[in-house]
Amino acid sequence: MSTKQNVRPFGWADKIGYAFGDFGNDFTFMLSSGFMMKFYTDIMGIDAAVVGLLMMAARFVDAVTDITMGQIVDRSKPTKDGKFRPWIKRMCGPVAIASFLIYQGGLADMAYGFKVVYMTVTYLLWGSIFYTSINIPYGSMASAISPDAEDRASLSTWRNIGATLASLIINAGIPLVAYEVVDGNQVLSSNRMLTAAVCSIGAIICYIICFNLVRERVDVPQNTTKFNAGQLVKSLVTNRSLIGIIAAAILLLLAQLGMTGMASYVYPNFYGNVQAQSLSSVLGSVATLVICAPLASRLSARFGKK
Repeated sequence: MSTKQNVRPFGWADKIGYAFGDFGNDFTFMLSSGFMMKFYTDIMGIDAAVVGLLMMAARFVDAVTDITMGQIVDRSKPTKDGKFRPWIKRMCGPVAIASFLIYQGGLADMAYGFKVVYMTVTYLLWGSIFYTSINIPYGSMASAISPDAEDRASLSTWRNIGATLASLIINAGIPLVAYEVVDGNQVLSSNRMLTAAVCSIGAIICYIICFNLVRERVDVPQNTTKFNAGQLVKSLVTNRSLIGIIAAAILLLLAQLGMTGMASYVYPNFYGNVQAQSLSSVLGSVATLVICAPLASRLSARFGKK
């Protein structure tokens, strides 16, 4: 790999732009993890077990599409905009539209089987195909933004800041606008879930900001070697460090998604107070920004120097 000489130096524009990239990701991701099951059980009338089964099955699909997209990006030819940036502009529209299509309460009176098929198709289109096709190159882009380890460490910190801010807006804002009082109970409103359109528009805006502010400075050549699936599977099974990282990531994700998903049931159904759900999200996001972001920056900078 070589470093481009005709690109402005790494700076604040790249950090802020990279933060907006995960901001855009989480506009649709946090909406799905926090409110999709609630939407399909309470508004669409689908059993929670069916929704949960779909979400679990989608993770197995992701195992294939993530690797496939990684290979597609790795084997693509660099353009004038770089190797990874173009995917953000190409896929920001499809991922936002697919996310919006998930939350169509006007279909609540359709046949049960139709609603299950519709949910399955739109969810897989959004998460396993379009979200993957933008998140994989976005994550890989950090290695091409700067050859310096400390710069890449700072990008990791700013990515976390972008994700936390998105979580703050989605998890704190939607409970305040998407619920209505019916017979003294706070219930998710089909009409007000059109806020999904606002989230989709917000995601596109964030992706475009990311594309315009970030620059790739490291030339990453096209990979022309033959893909060896057997070697990949072997490395997954025999590499203890990789297995540990994967296991830790799975447990962390399960804990985060479990708490986020359950919050949309516990606060309105048990406590009868969605405002408390919003407040808890604000406090959690603020704690993450105050504690975790500076800590991650110090650790990344320390290990990046070695």
